[in-house]
Amino acid sequence: MIDVKTADRELQLYIRPQTFPVAIRMLRPGEEIPEKARRPARDFKKLSMNCQVIDMARRYGWMIALTREDHICSLGIAALGFEKPTHLHNSGTLCEGMYTETKAAGQRSEAAVDKFAPGEFATLLVAPLDRTTFEPHLVCIYANPAQVMRLTQAALWKRGGKLTSAFGGRIDCSEIIVTTMRTDQPQVILPCSGDRIFGQTQDHEMAFTIPWNQMEEVIEGLKGTHDGGIRYPITQFMEYEAKLPPKYMEANRIWDVEHGRAQFTNRDRVVAAYRRSFTDRVPVYPIVASFAGTLDGLSIEEYCTNVPKAITAMMNYYERYQPDVVLAYNDLAKEAEAFGCRVKYSDYVVPSIDQHVLHDDKAKLARLVMPDPAKTARLPGFLEQCAALVRAKPPTAIGAVAVGPWTIAMLLRNPETMLLDTFEDPQFIHDLMRVTTDFCKIWGDAIVKTGIGLSFSEPTASISLISPDNYRDFVAPYHKELVDYFKAKKVGVTVHICGTTYPIYEDLIRCGFSTVSFDLDQQGDPKLYVDQLTRFMDVSKGRVVAIGNVDATKFERTSKEAMVADVRRCIDAAARHSAFILSTSCEIPPRSEPEIVKWFMDAAWEYGRYDRVFDGAEPTPAG
Repeated sequence: MIDVKTADRELQLYIRPQTFPVAIRMLRPGEEIPEKARRPARDFKKLSMNCQVIDMARRYGWMIALTREDHICSLGIAALGFEKPTHLHNSGTLCEGMYTETKAAGQRSEAAVDKFAPGEFATLLVAPLDRTTFEPHLVCIYANPAQVMRLTQAALWKRGGKLTSAFGGRIDCSEIIVTTMRTDQPQVILPCSGDRIFGQTQDHEMAFTIPWNQMEEVIEGLKGTHDGGIRYPITQFMEYEAKLPPKYMEANRIWDVEHGRAQFTNRDRVVAAYRRSFTDRVPVYPIVASFAGTLDGLSIEEYCTNVPKAITAMMNYYERYQPDVVLAYNDLAKEAEAFGCRVKYSDYVVPSIDQHVLHDDKAKLARLVMPDPAKTARLPGFLEQCAALVRAKPPTAIGAVAVGPWTIAMLLRNPETMLLDTFEDPQFIHDLMRVTTDFCKIWGDAIVKTGIGLSFSEPTASISLISPDNYRDFVAPYHKELVDYFKAKKVGVTVHICGTTYPIYEDLIRCGFSTVSFDLDQQGDPKLYVDQLTRFMDVSKGRVVAIGNVDATKFERTSKEAMVADVRRCIDAAARHSAFILSTSCEIPPRSEPEIVKWFMDAAWEYGRYDRVFDGAEPTPAG
């Protein structure tokens, strides 16, 4: 037969409980109490209870004997048979209102409590297992659920099947002592309220009892299951590849790129900017429309009206310059044209409107027909261009440039006339904006269905043309409505505004645009000039992705040094913040010099390297 010290040593090896396993013996009347056993009434000058003395034994390592004279808990006294249960017990009164709703329910709960016969035993004797001087009736181990599981597995090592335990949520001393001795079976114990309050058993603890005559079998079960691979502490499966936070993985990706094991795509760089993170360099693209056509020898009108040639030209432009963003973009007149305006083409500048449908008669607004994206004017061709770009799957970010509601309204009415309307007939402007905003929702939906990103260009919302108050009164409410509409469809919206915009940066952010593309400040007085990119980074603080703002006018004629200097200005102002895509201040002119575009891209690729931005690595001289 196993001895107590060996049993304790094996439990410590295989279970590692936080407190001592407790040996428990019930002494019959006349059975001698060990001399070294402490008596609560005599030695502590206080009465105690079953759960308290078990807890003292497992935490303090004391041997304690609890007799009727030492006892205060009427529930524990009756359970151990130190007194005959009273009518308060038998009537359910002690349960009613605390554990059960009624006396009848309380009677059933009391009847379910296992009890020794009155007078059957006289003393509860407890001690830490390895120090006990008596033969236990049972051993009680307080442990966490995983440790109790291991004890359960050990108890079933030879017999198999399941253990049967019952839980009442009260008087767990009965389940620990009486039930275990009556059934002669191991028990899983759910500590009761009293055990938690007075025995100070913790939330993470359960208990397990083992009849002493089965201790050897349980120890053998612990060894057998341990050898079979069932262990405590519980073996954790570690042979997996962790899914770490995306930003952690981005650092690994940079190392892989540095060592030639991977590479960043153009699209990766743009996605990183939207995630407020970094790849190998700043993402970059010039805003290109008709320039792609002139590279292919097309006239501006041909590029804007011949869809197949425009698609080919844009892909040829991509292959030549490898920008990180490619746009489906031809001109800003097609939406107003779809409402009935007339477009004027030139060999050198972007298309414009030379006949405004509402210029002479505001009443025509009521008769305007809402354009159908699938049928009206050049709108279907633009959708075809968007779809073709999506099908081509360049490894870039791809987006479409549509015209926003304010600019469409101005082109329908005539900008100069509409500026007068802000004073003379503001309600007409709101009526017109209602029509153009509704169209932008329809038009944007059609564009988004092709799978491409959505951008609205609002060149005439510039504070170079209208006042900040005009923007807030006549434009911002419709911009916010438009952004909210697409945000509900999980579509982010980019906006581009020409000229001076810094007075309305907070307004644009409040509208909810995911990205803001901006021009250079166009104030006439150099002393008042504001670097709009620097100002935007200070205002936005990463809330919105910034696109900008190398001077687009330099692409027709400049020096290489001047182009590099402008690129460096932008990168120095914004690259450290992320949420930044280097681009041009506006669409580059249709007749831009191809070599200057190459200077722009080369400077961005070299000077925009993040190892240079953050680590101080010097750019390699061109050539």
